Amino acid sequence: MVLPFLGLYLREGLGFSLADTGWIMASYGVGSMVGAISGGYLSDRWGSYQVQTLALFLGSGLFLALSFMTEFWSLAFGVFTLTAVADMVRPANSSAVFEYAKEGNITRAFSLNRMAINLGFSVGPAAAGIIAAWSYQGLFWADAASSAAAGLLFVAFFRKRRPRRTREVQSPGPSPYRDRGAMAFSLLVLLFALVFFQLVSTMPFYYRDVFRLSETQIGLLLGFNGLLMVAVEMVFVNWAQNRIAPRHAIALGMVVMALSFASLNWATSLLGLYASMFILSVSEILAMPFMISWITLRAGSKSRGRYLGLYAATYALGHIIAPLMGTRVIEYFGYSTLYYGVALLSLLTAWGFSQLPPATARQ
Repeated sequence: MVLPFLGLYLREGLGFSLADTGWIMASYGVGSMVGAISGGYLSDRWGSYQVQTLALFLGSGLFLALSFMTEFWSLAFGVFTLTAVADMVRPANSSAVFEYAKEGNITRAFSLNRMAINLGFSVGPAAAGIIAAWSYQGLFWADAASSAAAGLLFVAFFRKRRPRRTREVQSPGPSPYRDRGAMAFSLLVLLFALVFFQLVSTMPFYYRDVFRLSETQIGLLLGFNGLLMVAVEMVFVNWAQNRIAPRHAIALGMVVMALSFASLNWATSLLGLYASMFILSVSEILAMPFMISWITLRAGSKSRGRYLGLYAATYALGHIIAPLMGTRVIEYFGYSTLYYGVALLSLLTAWGFSQLPPATARQ
């Protein structure tokens, strides 16, 4: 609930400038990168169950603490600390999905996991818009409560369950940083993240500044994205996983993403914004389930946590650069330049994904 409204909270709730807002949102990405790398490393050492438990409960307390911070440096440090802890759950959770999935169900298992996340992203922003209209601070309290509830449910269900695949701990596996295919993939994921994270870093500003939407309207518009993911993604992945090569599906998704951001500049009404969000949702359905399956299949059993940590850290780096890039371009050149620019970047990234080797061709 916090992230989609963090920029508006900083700018309108606390009165920070657009530049300072960009820096604090970038600290979110720095912390997320630290959490992703440490979460992947600790998952390989401790196991995914222990890392997820730690991240959910400790993250809950940090959400609550962050709600009382209002100064620039305390907020930057608080956001960094929160995400450094809370985002350890990402690679650990991805590793757990692989450990518990049946053979032949890897892509569908990740798609099911994404469906759950997107269900949260359909309800979360819509509820957050209502809460933000009452109190921005309430968003942090709601996230603290949901994180603690997730931790309780997770421990209750998984503390006595064993995964289908045992975790290899006898010796370290190959490093993803020496895998040229994985590093090329990570560079392309970074470019994807620079485009995609405009969704939560600059688009709420665009909705507010250009279309004068309320918090509730912004929350419903963002929630529409998650709702489409829930309705369509699993059906599409079930059909496509044995028919379309992952790199080709991702490339097509990037082409559609270019259209979605370009169309923001053509929108003249709320209906046009929903149409643009629909196109963006289609691009997610095409690209994101196949990204996680590509990097998971690329990793060996002993290195899965580190490969997934690299993947999550790449997204986190996108979280650092995207708000800094987006807010600077808006400040000096305007929204139209930003969205046409990321549309062009999407097309270039689509070509790069189409040139990737198959996931199993380790180099």
